[in-house]
Amino acid sequence: MRTWRTILRGLLGITPTLDLHGLGVREALVETERFLRDAQTQDEPVVHIVYGKGHRSAGGRGVLREVVPRWLESEGARLVERFERVPDVTGADGAAKVWLRRRTR
Repeated sequence: MRTWRTILRGLLGITPTLDLHGLGVREALVETERFLRDAQTQDEPVVHIVYGKGHRSAGGRGVLREVVPRWLESEGARLVERFERVPDVTGADGAAKVWLRRRTR
């Protein structure tokens, strides 16, 4: 079943996505770790994490925009092979594309 789901998602261009809008830092990091662990268990190779640009944040720069990529590089490194920030047409990022490490069996 997982193989068919992976093939179907690939054909349709569907990537599992976590949207962190509206969450505080602690809750966002807990949800991020849970999402990545679940995706790894499902043998998902790539996921997206949307953390926003912070337009409604003080100073116009989102806290999650800073914290989530830093977490992916440090504590999340055991789950994450690599990641890239995903810029929009203005060059600002509000999301990351994440390649997951394969589970050790």
